[in-house]
Amino acid sequence: MKKQVWRGSAVLSVLLAMIVCSPAPAAETGGLRELNRPGEPYHTPLAGEGFRGVAFGREVVVAPEDRRSVNAWTVGAQVNLDEPDERLVIPFGSVYLWRHPDDHTLFRAELAGLYDDVLYARSPSGWGPFELVLSFQNYTLPLDRSEVVDGEKLQDEQLTWGYVRPGFGLGYRRQTWPGNEDNMFALDFLVEPSYSYYSKGSDAAAGFVPPQDTSELRGVLQLRWDSLVRNILSLPHRGVALRADAVYGHRHDWGRWGLPPELEETGGRDYRYVTGYLLGAGGVPFVKSERHRLLGAFYGGAGSNLDRFTAPRVGGGPEPLGEEFGSTAMPVLPGAAIHEFFPDHYAILIGEYRWEPIFFTYFHVRAAVARLDRLRRNDTGGIYHSTDDFAALGMGITTGFFFKLRLCLDYSYNTGVIRDHDHGGNEVVLRVSRPF
Repeated sequence: MKKQVWRGSAVLSVLLAMIVCSPAPAAETGGLRELNRPGEPYHTPLAGEGFRGVAFGREVVVAPEDRRSVNAWTVGAQVNLDEPDERLVIPFGSVYLWRHPDDHTLFRAELAGLYDDVLYARSPSGWGPFELVLSFQNYTLPLDRSEVVDGEKLQDEQLTWGYVRPGFGLGYRRQTWPGNEDNMFALDFLVEPSYSYYSKGSDAAAGFVPPQDTSELRGVLQLRWDSLVRNILSLPHRGVALRADAVYGHRHDWGRWGLPPELEETGGRDYRYVTGYLLGAGGVPFVKSERHRLLGAFYGGAGSNLDRFTAPRVGGGPEPLGEEFGSTAMPVLPGAAIHEFFPDHYAILIGEYRWEPIFFTYFHVRAAVARLDRLRRNDTGGIYHSTDDFAALGMGITTGFFFKLRLCLDYSYNTGVIRDHDHGGNEVVLRVSRPF
C-alpha cells in the first residue's frame, strides 16, 4: 500500500505538469541596455531584460528573455560538519516550472517525484481578478527516518511516513508594482483532503507503536504579496515581499502512539498554526552605487497541538531569499541540517549585505538570529521541549557560469545547533541550476 501511494503520487504530479505546461510564445527581441556607458552610473542588469556589457575586456550581449514561461532544474548538496545523525551529506534536487502567460492563468511547480509542490490558478471569463485554485503536495520518500535531538537520532522511534495532499479552492489575484510577471498580490482559500501513512522503521524498538494511517482535512488561508525587482540571477534587487498562511487541520483517525509502557500522545486530532515572512531589499544608505545591496527578512510562526508530522519544518540548506514567488516561504536557519526542527513556535531574523563586482557575480555576507522551540535531552536521556536562541554567520557567492549554469556556494556557522555533545555546527551548501 505504501509503495503504491508514493509511486502514484509521483506519476500524478508528472502528469499534471505535462497537461498544464504547454510552452508560452517567445518574447520579441527589444533594445539592449548599455551597462557601462561612459559618464553614466552603473546599473545592475535585471531579470529578463536585454543588455550589452563588457567582461574581462570582451563585449557580452544578452538577449531579452520571456519570464512568463520558465523551466529550470536544480541539484545540490548540504555538507554538515560535524554531522547530525550521520547526515554528513544531504543531497537535494528538483525541476521548477512557471507559466504565467496572461492575467488569467498561473501555474507553478517544484517537482522531484517523491516530493512535489504544485499550484494552478485559472480565472474563468467574467470573473475579473477572482479565480479557481488547484494545488497538489506530496512527501512520499520510501525511507526509514529518525528525528534528530541534540544532534543524535531517536532510533527507537524510527518511522517511514508521508502524505499525499490535493487541494482546491477560490482565490483573488492582481498584479502589483513594478508590474513584472512575478509581481502579484494573491489571497487564496483552499480545502485540502489528504491521506497520511506511517509504518515502523527497521531499527525501531521492539515495542514501538507507530501512528495509524489516517485521512485528514485541512483548511488553508494564504496571502502573498510580491513587489520585488530581481537581477539577472533572480536575486532580489529592491522592493518588498510578504506571505502569511493560516492552517487548521483535522485527522480523522488519531490516537496514542510511541514507546511503552505509556504510549506518548504528541500533537492532536485537531491542530492549527500560522506562519509568515516579510522581506525587503534595497541599496546601502549613503552609497549611490547599485553594486551594493542590503537584504532583510523576518520569519515567524506559532501553533498548537503540533507534532513532527504537522508542524512547519525549520532547518538549513539552500536559502533562496526572494529569488522566486514560492520558494521564499521555506524558513531557513543557516547552519542547521535540512528539516532539522519542527517547532511549535519560531522567529528568525536574517540580514544580508551583497556586493556585485561584475554583472554576473555576487558576493554576500549574512547574519541571522533565531528563537525557536525544539526537543532536548536531559541528563538521564529523557526528552523535553526547550525554547532556545540561535545565532549564525555566513558568506557565499552566486555566479553565472558556462552553459547557462548558475552556481551558489554558501558557508554558515551556527552557535545554537548541537553537534557531538557541544554547541556549534558548520554548513556548506552547493547549489547548481540551469534553465532548459
